[in-house]
Amino acid sequence: MRLVGLLLASVVALPTFVAAEVPKELKSTPLAQAFGAAPVMWGVELSPDGTKLSAIQMHPQGVTMARVVSLVDGSSAVVLSGNDEFRIRWCDWANEERLLCGLQSVTQVRGGVYANVTRLVATKTDGTEMKVLITNQMEALTQFHDRVIDWLPDDHEHVLVQMPSDEIGTFGNGVSRLNIYTGEVTAEERVRSGVTAWLSDGHGTPRLYLTVTQRDGRWLAKDTPDADWSLLHHREVEDLDDVFSPLGFGESRNELLFFDRNEGRMALFAYDLEHGRQRRLVYANPQFDVAGAIGLGKYQRLVAAVYVDDRPRFHFFDTRVEAIQRALSVNFPNSNVSIIDETWDQRYYLVFVSSATEAGTYYRFDSMARVLAKITAAYPALAGHPLATMTPVRYKADDGVEVPAYLTLPANRSGRVPAVILPHGGPSARDYWTYDFLSQFLAASGYAVLQSNYRGSDGYGKDWEGDGGFRGWRRANGDIAAGTDFLVAEGIADPDKICAVGWSYGGYAALMSVIEQPQRYKCVVSIAGVTDPKTLGNLGGRGTRAFIGETDEVRKDGSPIERVAEIQVPLLVVQPLEDANVPPAQATTFVAALRKANKKFEFVEYEFAQHDIQPERYRTDLLARLGAFLDDNL
Repeated sequence: MRLVGLLLASVVALPTFVAAEVPKELKSTPLAQAFGAAPVMWGVELSPDGTKLSAIQMHPQGVTMARVVSLVDGSSAVVLSGNDEFRIRWCDWANEERLLCGLQSVTQVRGGVYANVTRLVATKTDGTEMKVLITNQMEALTQFHDRVIDWLPDDHEHVLVQMPSDEIGTFGNGVSRLNIYTGEVTAEERVRSGVTAWLSDGHGTPRLYLTVTQRDGRWLAKDTPDADWSLLHHREVEDLDDVFSPLGFGESRNELLFFDRNEGRMALFAYDLEHGRQRRLVYANPQFDVAGAIGLGKYQRLVAAVYVDDRPRFHFFDTRVEAIQRALSVNFPNSNVSIIDETWDQRYYLVFVSSATEAGTYYRFDSMARVLAKITAAYPALAGHPLATMTPVRYKADDGVEVPAYLTLPANRSGRVPAVILPHGGPSARDYWTYDFLSQFLAASGYAVLQSNYRGSDGYGKDWEGDGGFRGWRRANGDIAAGTDFLVAEGIADPDKICAVGWSYGGYAALMSVIEQPQRYKCVVSIAGVTDPKTLGNLGGRGTRAFIGETDEVRKDGSPIERVAEIQVPLLVVQPLEDANVPPAQATTFVAALRKANKKFEFVEYEFAQHDIQPERYRTDLLARLGAFLDDNL
């Protein structure tokens, strides 16, 4: 059995949108179009009864839209559209007929720095009765207007939301009961100054909140629903070893789940708040950090903990869901099979199947009929473009430590080929075995690609993370350089045709690589990359400065802008101008320094793009320019 024709782009006529301005002379190639295309849908959620799904899509003109699709007859409708200013970031079902969606934009707050702005919007599943639910006097800086902290599934008219202060000059948040039809709000917890986050017990009672100052953060909790607030956890902002992170409440209303370190690795714990706040270990992996947890169903019960070796793995607490996942995995050997949603009656499951050579497909599984029905491929634009094999590898660093990495090779490789060293962003992140549009584009363009989980990456425990990618930049840089030597020693890379390419922190790592090892690289590409750690650190508070580092080792020796004179290879610098992660000044001041030093470079700016450089016309242009730059220099 297959679901009836979900031709999402042609079931209904798309509405008319006003197109955003775009940079002049956008470039394109067939490969850039294929790999730069947005997924046909993302943020997919099943309706509570499983007969419909909601999804976010990208209109060809670049705005986002939310669509509801019937899984009975294949009909669909656009129920909400973003615009040039606001993107739809997420949508979910408040009940069978009403969706809530979070919209996000950015606003410039000071000195070229951007901050996120959010809205919470409700709409019926036919697109009628759309309403912006929360407004206040501080429209320019509404960062927490889409925080639903409890969906109240047994109350079809209300949700609990985090409610920002509406007093100009006052920063803080409370909790309100919000009517999803009228927008009427009733305060449940008063606005408290300095509070940035609230957690509910999943049954309508706020039980935890975080208050932050320039010096510290404090989690306060109610041990029972009727108890008074008391301090649960205190952290100095400069204490980078304190990683306490609440997740939510278990099936018991008095059991708080949280992440913390266990023997140097992130693990899942629980506090029994009612009985003296006893702490118990829920799950820890002996080799890898616990990367997250999966909640499913009407009350988002804890189903599994997630860790990543080379790919995502699951430690299940729910034997029924585990059995379903194992049965489905038999049909997709050597793939990542993820159960991402469950209907309230536990009959239907939304499943996403992907791998390094499969960009991903959505399915609905009927656990009663035992039928798996395909919904759609996530990236139909890739049809006709076979993906390259991505292989986990390990190589030795200069001190003998083995560094895990992923090697993606172009099809039909014969002998040595040009290569791209592609360090990941973060730096508190890591690569893993999955579809990656950038590495696949590069491989399809004829380049070998190496992605290293250098020391400073997360997922492998505190010892591996060390001081992090900024303060420990030399160690990270040494591991990346050893990966370059590995490609040459193994006869994979032509030593005269290697380029370093990176996005975000990866752009910083790429720049530092060509500064420290100029003999290894023929060019460098920085996409939304950090070029001046000192300035970036100064923009944040004490915690940010501690994370990046305040010594000359970081601010001078580890600064591309301070060492611009040492760059001896051509550069491509790319910067989105509405970037709330890496301020655009990081690129513009760096480019000014390059120009003053008479360096050879290309500079591309995307006026209406954020850190991820979307919509797809921008990403297509980025890939086309990247491909041309590499061809010219390698």
